Amino acid sequence: MTVSAHQSPVPSDVDDEFVQIRPADLRKFLQRSRTAVLGFALLGAVAGIYYAFSKPDEYTSEVIVMPEASSGGGGGMGNLGSIAGLAGISLDNPAGEAVRPDLYPNVLESIPFALDLLKQPVYAKQYRTTMPLQTYLKRQGRETFLDRLTGSTGDAADAAVRPPAPASLPDPKNYSRALQITPEQEGLANALISRITPTIDRRTGMVTIEAKMPDPVVSATVARLSLDYLTNYITSYRTQKIRNQAAFLTQQVEQSKRRYQSAEYALESYRDRNRSLYGGLARLEEQRLQADYLLAQTVYNDLSRQLEQAKIRVQEETPVFKMLEPPRIPLRKSGPRRTMIIVVAIVAGMFVGFGWTLMRMLFSGQLFGKRTSST
Repeated sequence: MTVSAHQSPVPSDVDDEFVQIRPADLRKFLQRSRTAVLGFALLGAVAGIYYAFSKPDEYTSEVIVMPEASSGGGGGMGNLGSIAGLAGISLDNPAGEAVRPDLYPNVLESIPFALDLLKQPVYAKQYRTTMPLQTYLKRQGRETFLDRLTGSTGDAADAAVRPPAPASLPDPKNYSRALQITPEQEGLANALISRITPTIDRRTGMVTIEAKMPDPVVSATVARLSLDYLTNYITSYRTQKIRNQAAFLTQQVEQSKRRYQSAEYALESYRDRNRSLYGGLARLEEQRLQADYLLAQTVYNDLSRQLEQAKIRVQEETPVFKMLEPPRIPLRKSGPRRTMIIVVAIVAGMFVGFGWTLMRMLFSGQLFGKRTSST
């Protein structure tokens, strides 16, 4: 038996039947899905309206600063470097001591920063009162959709003076000497960090801090407090070592001053008591007391000079942050985009309606077209 050349080698059971989709079938599908699409679009609109208006208005305030570029050395001290060298101290500033600007956002994304900010007082325009930031965030978390529609604050006034409930810590006596926070504090800290966006322009070095809050005044306050924390952190980091040295030198100067005064008093007292004595033993004791006095005087003068140089170094190491754009109270809200939310919800409802109709026709065997036998 031979096989003709025009016969296909594909098995016949594969192409016995195929689905033919015609324009009439598409029109039929659209007609059948019209009711479902409209129904789900209406449900999507209702859900979108509820979700859009259940979210509070958001206001964004930003501050832009340009930090001082670190020179990486102590050359800016001029002739003070040579003077300090005589006192036995070095004013060189290794480049590794400064915090790189690209690490600034990490400072404002840390838990210690959030915990410090939560304790700061803020004035809420909505409540017309001053309260800690954590109290304000708690109030916002308790407000419902109806509270926002009616403008009611509920038990907000009582919450301002209500003491926090005692929370059990895993290490009450802090034997671990580690940072301990409660689940409530962790939630508030994470929520606060998510509302603050620090960015840095690597080309210009400018740092931008954006704070988004439901209250315009709170938003501007949080932006300012974030900048204050950052500048204090960087200043403390860059000057902590020299400040410790200055504190140590202050103690040493006080001790050397007391020794110097004591030696001076002892020398003068001995001279007053032994004015008429010219023996060798008397002169020897006087020379010893004078040597102690001169040594104490030299030590006191050297330490005083080093202390003055350390104070100058602290001033030189203090970074300067030039504020290009101060934090402002926003006049217009930045979100949420309620119209976009409602439109997206309606479109999603329409797609759900099409899918619902498609699944019904699939399970009922009325999917597109009809099966046509191949010949």
